[in-house]
Parts: sequence; C-alpha cells; structure tokens
Amino acid sequence: MIRAHVAALLAYVDKLDPGRAPTTQEAALERLDAWADVLLEVEPRAPHPEGHDWDASHVVRHHIASSPYPIKPSDVSRPWYAFRADVIRRHAGTFEPRLHPEIDPDAAPGREYFAAVRGSMRAVLSGEQPPVTIRAIGPAALAPETPQQAYQREELVRRMKAGHRAGREENARRLALVSQFPDLLAEMHRLPGQRMWRGSVGGNRRVAAIVAEAEARAAASTNIREEQPA
Repeated sequence: MIRAHVAALLAYVDKLDPGRAPTTQEAALERLDAWADVLLEVEPRAPHPEGHDWDASHVVRHHIASSPYPIKPSDVSRPWYAFRADVIRRHAGTFEPRLHPEIDPDAAPGREYFAAVRGSMRAVLSGEQPPVTIRAIGPAALAPETPQQAYQREELVRRMKAGHRAGREENARRLALVSQFPDLLAEMHRLPGQRMWRGSVGGNRRVAAIVAEAEARAAASTNIREEQPA
C-alpha cells in the first residue's frame, strides 16, 4: 500500500474503534509510519480466482468485530501473505506470448522473455492480473490401440519427424546462403532477437527480406558465371 492507502485504512480503524484512536498528532503520525512500513507490500484490494477477493478494510472490520485486542499492522499483513500464497498456488503459470508483442517469437528465450515472465508473476502477486488457473489437459485413460490406430500414430510420427528434418535442412540452407554475404549477415544480426540467427524466418518480414536479398544475389552470381564463355 502507498501511504495514502494506509492513512485511509487507519481512518477506517478509528471509525470502527474510536476509543483506541491516537489522541495527539504526533502519536497518529508515529502509528502511520509503523503501519506504512509493515503494509508496504500489502495491496488494498486484489482478486481471487474463486471470488474470495482480498480487501484490507474487510480484514480490519473482522478483527475489530471478533478480537478483544487492539489491531496491529501484522493483523492485516499476515492474512495478506496467506491470501497471496493461496493465489500463487492456484496460478498455473501459463504465459501468453500474444500479450507481449515486444518479444520476438523466433528468438530463443532471453532477457525480454524472462522479464515478461517476471512481470506477469509480479502482476499476479500484486493483484493487477488475475491468476490463470487453467492447466493443460492431461491424458485420459485410453483403450488399447487397434492395429489401424497404431499404424496411423506411427505414420503421424514419421511425418512429423520428416517435417522437422526438412525444417532444419531449410534453416541450414538459409544460414549458409546469407553467410556468403557478410553485409547481409551483419544486418541480420542487428535485428532484434537475431544476434544468434540460425536460419529461421517464421513470420518476421525483415528476416525474410534479407534472405530474399541473399537469394537474389546468389541467383545473379550464378547467371553471370553461366554467361561467361568457357
């Protein structure tokens, strides 16, 4: 909480329990300083995936209504940390790349990716973003495969492996092609997320343009050699 939130919460405490309110401005300021220190990481409100949302004022009201002891800042901070731990326990940690256009989808996980992951976790911790509670669907118990199903599965695996192999070969071809032209390779490495480019294009139009330029140069060079007399 920021200091203004803590001051508002203490005003609510004094409204519910006026007999224990500070009698001097100095005492009120000392109490505000102490509460602000303890509640620095506590949010005034935060959502819960099952609707049991956090509200610091509700914690204050419950304590004053149920406890004969004066309320302390730890009476608010302890329930907050328990609430936060429960929310994080329910958070599946699913990361949605489409919400982070600053991350290059073709780049290996690096500084931008991990910064986004940490930012997403901080948003869940602070209540700015609700936790994602949906996890991947696990495998169901299946009946034994029939011969036809086994053949279809093996054929699918074979095609997937062939597709991966063809993709790796195409990446290697593009990398070797662009590497023939140092200026194009340097331009490629200057693109965001392409410092360790390995031939992948994906949907990156700037990468595709550099590859196309390398192909055009290679084709022009081949034509020149073919036109020269033997």
